[in-house]
Amino acid sequence: MMPVYIVDSIRTPLITPHRSFKQITAVDLSAVIIKAFIARQLLKMDSIDNVIIGNVVSSGMGQNIARQAVLQSGLSEKTPAHVIDYVCGSGLQALISGVQSLKSSDADLIMSIGVESASQSPFFISRDKINNFSKDDLKDSSYYDGLYCAMTKKNMGQLVEDLALKHRISRKQQDIFSLQSHQRAYRAQEQHCFDDEIVSVEIQGKKISKDDRPRGHLNLEMLEKLSPAFKDEGTLTAGNSSTPCDGAAGVLLSSEKALKKYHLTPRARIVDYVSVAVSADDTFESGVLAVKEILKKTKMSLGDIDLFEICESFAAQAILVQKTLKIPEEKMNIYGGDVALGHPLGAAGTRILVTLTHALHHNKKRYGLACVSFGSGAAIAFIIEKI
Repeated sequence: MMPVYIVDSIRTPLITPHRSFKQITAVDLSAVIIKAFIARQLLKMDSIDNVIIGNVVSSGMGQNIARQAVLQSGLSEKTPAHVIDYVCGSGLQALISGVQSLKSSDADLIMSIGVESASQSPFFISRDKINNFSKDDLKDSSYYDGLYCAMTKKNMGQLVEDLALKHRISRKQQDIFSLQSHQRAYRAQEQHCFDDEIVSVEIQGKKISKDDRPRGHLNLEMLEKLSPAFKDEGTLTAGNSSTPCDGAAGVLLSSEKALKKYHLTPRARIVDYVSVAVSADDTFESGVLAVKEILKKTKMSLGDIDLFEICESFAAQAILVQKTLKIPEEKMNIYGGDVALGHPLGAAGTRILVTLTHALHHNKKRYGLACVSFGSGAAIAFIIEKI
């Protein structure tokens, strides 16, 4: 099978909903990524064979936001583009589709992007309420289409409360993990570790180029004062759970043929990937299985992996993966994670892969593993090798 390379990996800043990006759509954010790839790699507008975008909540944005982004960015109108919704695995599933196309020689240069705009997610009402409805009849599309499991009739926080109880993950463990996430993310900002991966978004003449959530002043006492968010006497709070946010992340994938044709320099090689599924009740235990399966598939050991990016949708879920697999603390999420940075649903998986690619280069490491668990009971894991 043909090898697949990562030529470039970038993201926008991650921004709290209803702030700097409140008027910016998922289409706009995707177009920013596409334009940045073109400019950074000096590509022609007709050089991209396909654009695949992972997105969760697209209500009200019109048909095929991927094609909208292609045309808004200035790419050739002959460029095919489509959207994938696989909850918080959408961005990595877009990456899988891109890899498969390149391995089968159906394409040579593909942009795989994950994007989400929590700010732009609309409210909706059922049709039977159209002639007589109140404010209580309004439903949040971000919640119902992104954060609520129709199979278990529980939201993501309730499922993780079950996980924390089952695996005896304490409130204190979660708060300590969350504090470390913020400390690492804030330190990474201060040390300019994110500079190479973030592309600015210009709004009314002002460039937004920094994640707005990491808190350098946070301490354990502040986290301990927060009330349970999902269950009376529960352990999950707003402080040890991630928050949906606005942002996009993308990976430019290339075959060997395209590397030569467009004079591109690869930054990493896709070693392999896995996609696994479990019971919806065990949604956030899926990450453990995904990591085990990708190591088994590649015949690698945990010790072969230099850096891990495990999606922190909730501190308890990330703790489970780390403790069960015995991932060394100094190898996992070294620049913080979603608890500190925010959790852009459709872009969550892509964001951690982007950060992983750059972290391998910054730290002169070879192999990296990225894994995201997501609603409906599934997880995706990738292993990449720095070049």
